[in-house]
Amino acid sequence: MDQLDQHYAYHRLARSWPQYRWWKPLLTGLLGLAFYLALTVLLLVVGVVAALATSADTQQIMAAAEALDLSNPAIFAVTLVSLILMIPALGMATFIIGPKPIGLLSSVAGRIRWRWLVTCVVAAIAVFLASLLVSTLLTVVFPEEGPAPSGQQDTSILWIMLALSLLAVPFQAAAEEYVFRGYLMQAIGGWLRHPAFAILLPIPLFVLGHGYDPLGQADVAIFALFAGWITWRTGGLEAAIAVHAINNMTIFVLGAVGVVDVNNTEGSVGGLVVSVATMAVTAAVIVRLANRRGIGRTRTGAADPTAGRPDPVPAGTGQGAHPGFPGGMHAVSGVPAQARSWDPTQYGTGRYGTDGHVDAPITAPSPSPLVQHPVGPTPAPLQRPPWQDPFGSPVDRPRAGSAQTAPGRDYTADRHPSGPSHPGGPGHPAGTPYPSGPGYPAATPAATSARPGTGDGQEARDDGDRSGDEPGR
Repeated sequence: MDQLDQHYAYHRLARSWPQYRWWKPLLTGLLGLAFYLALTVLLLVVGVVAALATSADTQQIMAAAEALDLSNPAIFAVTLVSLILMIPALGMATFIIGPKPIGLLSSVAGRIRWRWLVTCVVAAIAVFLASLLVSTLLTVVFPEEGPAPSGQQDTSILWIMLALSLLAVPFQAAAEEYVFRGYLMQAIGGWLRHPAFAILLPIPLFVLGHGYDPLGQADVAIFALFAGWITWRTGGLEAAIAVHAINNMTIFVLGAVGVVDVNNTEGSVGGLVVSVATMAVTAAVIVRLANRRGIGRTRTGAADPTAGRPDPVPAGTGQGAHPGFPGGMHAVSGVPAQARSWDPTQYGTGRYGTDGHVDAPITAPSPSPLVQHPVGPTPAPLQRPPWQDPFGSPVDRPRAGSAQTAPGRDYTADRHPSGPSHPGGPGHPAGTPYPSGPGYPAATPAATSARPGTGDGQEARDDGDRSGDEPGR
């Protein structure tokens, strides 16, 4: 299941978008094609207006256009621009339909990795210089296998062709890579998991776009196979763009100086062998550089957070429902299922299960009313047994450090047995009689009606201990 996949290879990047649907790549392609046709018509209109507004030989330009003569600067420029227009067309379609972010077409990092692109350009230049040297040696040994030279260009035309080859060809190569190794690989990879399908299926379309003979088309197919594999292996289009740009720039620069014929459509066995060897060495060098630099091959993406996880249970239903929690213990009414705070890259449902838990912060109270339980009779407070005073008066025992005394307490029970008795009379409660026995003074007549007080007539201090219970010395 895709919701269990935490890492997405380049050809599966479309699936890392939570809003991915199987039909969206088709809609993106159709919308991109519509944009491209509109931009192409606009380009043709601008070209016709420019040709009519200048003193250019329109008949010569039309003849070159019919023959697709790439040695003609005007035809060469229009051809390059018409291919470059695929970039904005695909970009606008992807921005509208998806997948998003749009940088997923470039690499697993969601952008062009510029340092890695420069590294691949340097590696491609080194390998292609060595390949050019080997091709030159083969041409000396086997003259019939060498490329057919073209006529010498005029100086003004030469500089135009060189400028177009160095400035516009890299964008033309990038446009083809974004369409055939970017959009098509990810569209197929969204439907078929194995990378072989995403690498191999776009090759026929790429070959049909080049009008060569069988050997020439085999050469193009070898390059397409290399470009698809290296894109999957390095997790981005940087290596394929670099190699494609250096390959085309080499051909058109040599064509500008008259070494090769850029309109030649015939391949050769020697050229095919050199092409296979060049692609193999380039792949080995780039893979080694990618391993040493730690170039990422996959993207850690969040799948659809609602996939594989049930929505919150309706109020009052579901397993684990509780009378005090109408929606159940794991349900939060008013919070959408998509608003979750968990990180799917760390807490996958395949590892932690799907118990319906919603761990988003609760931002809205539940509209469901709480169930009111019937209120039972209030239990009687616990009764503490009274403490028996040694003098016979049942009173609550005072606690040490207590700031307040118990209500209704009989303070007459705390009188010291020694000293004069409390005066009797109205408003003075009768105290307990003196105890009799050894160590106690004889009771006075007043002691039978009132407890004795202190020597000065003031009440004794209640300090919470029983030290006053002992007779005075």
